Order: sequence, then C-alpha cells, then structure tokens
Amino acid sequence: MSADEPVKTAKTDGTDWIERIWNFFTSLKLVVFLLLMLAALSIAGTVIEQNKPLQEYYRFYQPGTVALFSRLGLFDMYHSWWFVACLSLLALNIAACTMDRYRGIMAGMRKKNLVIDEKLSKSLQNLTTIRYALPLDVVEKKVAALAGKGFPGKPVVTQAEDGGRHYFFEKGKYSRLSFFVTHLSILIIFLGAISGSFFGYKGYVNIFEGETVSQVETRAGRIQYLDFQVKCNTFNAEFYPSGAPMDYRSDLSILQNGKEVIRKTIRVNDPLTFEGVTFYQSSYGGQPDQAAIDVVNRDGALIGTVTAPFGGKVDIPGVADQMEAADYQEHFPMSDGADGGRAVGVNIYPVTGSPVGLWLLVNHPEYDKQRGGDTYFRVRDLKLKKYTGLQVNRDPGEILVWLGSILLIAGIMIAFFMSHKKLWISLRTDKKGRSELTIGGTANKNRDAYAKEMEQMIQSLKEVS
Repeated sequence: MSADEPVKTAKTDGTDWIERIWNFFTSLKLVVFLLLMLAALSIAGTVIEQNKPLQEYYRFYQPGTVALFSRLGLFDMYHSWWFVACLSLLALNIAACTMDRYRGIMAGMRKKNLVIDEKLSKSLQNLTTIRYALPLDVVEKKVAALAGKGFPGKPVVTQAEDGGRHYFFEKGKYSRLSFFVTHLSILIIFLGAISGSFFGYKGYVNIFEGETVSQVETRAGRIQYLDFQVKCNTFNAEFYPSGAPMDYRSDLSILQNGKEVIRKTIRVNDPLTFEGVTFYQSSYGGQPDQAAIDVVNRDGALIGTVTAPFGGKVDIPGVADQMEAADYQEHFPMSDGADGGRAVGVNIYPVTGSPVGLWLLVNHPEYDKQRGGDTYFRVRDLKLKKYTGLQVNRDPGEILVWLGSILLIAGIMIAFFMSHKKLWISLRTDKKGRSELTIGGTANKNRDAYAKEMEQMIQSLKEVS
C-alpha cells in the first residue's frame, strides 16, 4: 500500500445499527410472528372465559391452576401487560412500514406523464394505434366523448411539438391512500385498547333485591367508587326442565341524589350503560337471610326452634349455649363424594370452652345426629336472599375502537373495490395525412379488469367512421 493511498476504516457513526433496527421493525417476519402470537393468545382467551369472578374459576380448575392463571393474567389477558406489549410492538411495526412506503405511494399519486413517449409506452396496457380517413378535428371530438366515459372531470390536454394533442385521463388517484387509512385504523384501534387498559376498569358487584350499591371491586382488587347508585329492583330467572338456566334478568335503576334517572331490565348481551359505565348481566345466586333450626333430643323429641339470622348470635332453647348461622353452601360435598345439597354452617358457643362448627344439611335433617351428644340440630326452614351478579366495565377507549373499526372497513373497501386508473390518448397526423390515434392505459390494481375495459373502449374507437 502506498503512502498516498487512503486508508479504509469501519463505520463508526452508528448508521449500521440504525439500519438494523429499522429493518427489524419493517420486517415481514416480525409481522407474521406478532400476528401468530396474538392469534394464539386470542384462542386461549376464547377457551379460558375472561373476566369472571375469581370464585367461579374454582368450579373448573384446581386451586393451583387458578393461582397460576391469575398470576399470568390469563383471566384478563386482553388487559395484561404482555398482551399490551404485543399490541404496542405491532403498532410500531405498522407505523414503520407506513413510513417506509410513504414516499413510493405519494410519488405514484404526484407523478403525471402527460405525453405518450417511448419510455411510457413500455408500461402501458393495451397500447393500440388506430388510423382514420377522417379529419383530425372530427376524430378529436368523437374521441373526447367516447374515451371520457368513466373518468370524472376534464382531461389534461397537452399540445405536442409535432402538432398533435395528448389527452390524459385519471380516476381513483386517492384510492392509493387506502394503505394509510387501513394502517391508521389499526393504530387507532390499538390506541383505544391501550387507553381502555390504563384508564378504564373491569369489576364485579353482587346486588341483593331491593338493595343499592355505589362501589364495585375491580379485577385488581381495588374499590372503585361510582358517581351514582345502582339499585336492583327485582331479579328473575327461568329454567329448563333439566334445571339449566333459560333466561335471567335484572330490573336495575340508576339513582342520583336519591332520584331515579334511568331504569332498565338487563339480560345477557343486553346491558345498561350510564356515564360511560356499563353493567352486564353476569351471574346470579342466593345468600341465606335467616335459618329456622330445630333443637331435637336423641329420642326425636323437639325441644324448641331457634330463628338464627346470619351473622348474629341467638340463645339455644333448653341450654345455656348460643348459636350463630355463619356460612352457606349450595352443594355440600359428602364424605363419599356425593352432593349433599344445600347446607348451613353454624357455630355453637358453649358457656365454657371453645366454639364448635357444624354443618347442617337441609335435605338430610338427621345428618347432625351422627355427631353424638344429648341433642342434635336440623334445618326446618331456610330463607334465601336472591342477588344479581353484574360485570361492570368502564372503557374510555371504546369510541376510538369504533372509529378505528369504521376506518378499517372503509380502507378495506377502497383497497378491494377501487384502483388508480390512468388513460392516455395521442392524436396526430401521420406522414400520409391520415388521422392517427394511439391509446393506452394502466392501473395499480385489478389490471385484468381494466384491460377488459380498455378492449371495449378500443373497439368503440375503431368503430368511429
């Protein structure tokens, strides 16, 4: 190497890394990976019911599985940090791809070759030359009428150096923007989903008939206070002969300052919305209000009956002990695994010693007799309070999601059913004095259909006499 020869050095300005990062975000592989990932997560979100009260999941999964799924956010995956991260990465990918294609699309809209030259001729569809025995001005009038069909507005007319005239027709120029409309709509939908995750909430509340609530518990365990009150006027459920629920509905009222401002009977998929908060019919059930419990001797003689309100202590007839109705189960598991039906959990508070917990089965009145002792207890009557279970959602990004969805449909319709069509017609007099017409066109999409249109147009121009 001579002393005068320049020394080659590696790039140190960081442009290599910038290019790699840019290529990563505009990569088709990244798009495919993220779409497959979101599809798999969406399938999982369909299989695993979302946003149910946590206690309902114990009916289908083991406690360890419920704890794991809850920790991973699988019960509310569409608001989990990793799902939002996938959406955010896809949004960056879409934005990068849009910027990458911006120049080419805008150049295609602005570029206008008004004259058919040798370079343009190579790219035109159905390029055809027709010669007429008619004067050029007569042909020109007929051509303008025939070729202009299907192209709005007036054509751009250019006078050529050889005395000929060039007509340029254009239609659907802005259909090229469907790419941007579609990408923008997806970004708006993502923005709506993310804003709903950060600024909205989902929760649950159980309301007893005739009672009113003004707060709900969110999925995150926080208490969310409402600016109004919700009252359950009545709750009704209808069942099939098999016992499966056929329909259940809640008559709800919204109260502000003690006055009813709105009232509606809601069902599954027919919610009530007020001030951006939506109440969905989610579940239902009953909770004991009070239980009438018999105190019986070992020989079956009735000592007395006690009416025990849930959560309150009462005296037991014939003894100095006290009783408290403290728990309830709709399906009590027997020792052999059978379903024991409804059961009331009671606590017995003796004068001396520690409290004793018992389960009394409504459908098995002699169940407590096996405990032994001088007396046993049986449930004479059980009054349940019905409640409606409501899912409560507030999603401030819902408007953005709707807007994005409308734009997405519009973008897809434009992309599929519209194209940017261009038509050139050149009129001149050839060396023999005949009128010569050259016609050709191009379209950025659905070129076969446009070629058929061109064929019909050319045939009409050939019939000019």
